Amino acid sequence: MALHFTEISLPASHAALTDLFDWLAGQAARLGIPAAELLRLQLIAEELFINTVDHGFAGKTGPGVCIALARDGATIHVLYRDAAPAFDPCNMPVPQDSEALGGLGLPLVRGLSRAFSYRRDGDWNEIRLQLAAESGTEA
Repeated sequence: MALHFTEISLPASHAALTDLFDWLAGQAARLGIPAAELLRLQLIAEELFINTVDHGFAGKTGPGVCIALARDGATIHVLYRDAAPAFDPCNMPVPQDSEALGGLGLPLVRGLSRAFSYRRDGDWNEIRLQLAAESGTEA
């Protein structure tokens, strides 16, 4: 199965979230990603993007965020890159207090992903994850 690939670069600002969602919807249609997987993809992208803006850049507009999306058969590949200070989400503990506010987004993202990894590439945080596309919807 051929790998279908697309990417976008956006400023790290809350205002760019709408553009990200519009892009994801368009690319999901182009890549044949089912609606249920698009919703999961949007949730993951929103969590990563808002964390970059709110925590990586303390709510201020930061340098670009790059997101690459690919589909290879029944696998959706996502590459999320930001130029925020180094932060490894794989080492983020899950809050144990059931009444704690915050800290649950990254465990949610990891739980929604079939594969999840992080590395620092020069000045960039790089998160790679995979989602399973529903069967019967091969692109």
